[in-house]
Amino acid sequence: MFFHRSVRSLHLLRPNLAACAVVVLAGLPIGRAESGPPPRPAPFSAALSATEFSGAGLGKLTEAELQELNRLVRAHESGELARAREAARLAEAKAERVVREAKATAERHAAAGAAATPTPAPARKESLLERIRLKPGTQIDYDTLESELVGEFAGWREGTVFTLTNGQRWRVIQGEYEAPRDATRRRVWIKPGLLGTFFIEFEGIKGRAKVAFAGSAPGKSPR
Repeated sequence: MFFHRSVRSLHLLRPNLAACAVVVLAGLPIGRAESGPPPRPAPFSAALSATEFSGAGLGKLTEAELQELNRLVRAHESGELARAREAARLAEAKAERVVREAKATAERHAAAGAAATPTPAPARKESLLERIRLKPGTQIDYDTLESELVGEFAGWREGTVFTLTNGQRWRVIQGEYEAPRDATRRRVWIKPGLLGTFFIEFEGIKGRAKVAFAGSAPGKSPR
């Protein structure tokens, strides 16, 4: 009877023993691979067979050229090459856009500068006294030029410049005359002398001064 009871107990313990075995096995140390980055794949050229390597003509490449080929193949497979090409395309497009914008800005500035620059006045027609250049001994007759003085009259000395209402300016090169300041507008005559010389005479003044043409008054065209 005792024997039958013991056998029955073994049957009851069998499932528990199996569970204990699982627990014990779970607690045992199990070998694991060391952590770290996955191994780097072999270079493209190293993955080829000798026949493929020779048939592709890779044996003609130097070691540096072969390494560059492996790098390009690796970049292509990883997508790095495509990303680099896209970045280069975007950079080139940006550079072209910058050049176009700079050119457009320069054209706008040039147009604005041209619009701000005043149109030059048409070339004036020189008077007879300005056009003629005399050589010593040349005989020629001039017409007397009549005009009016602009501004006050206070006599003259060498260097005095008279401005006439016709736009001409005449500078005294010889002579001196003192007179009080007078704002009355006076008639003026420019009379020719010998050898291309000219003299200025004023209404109401007996003396005269030797003068030379000194150009046109600002904003005036001589007549």
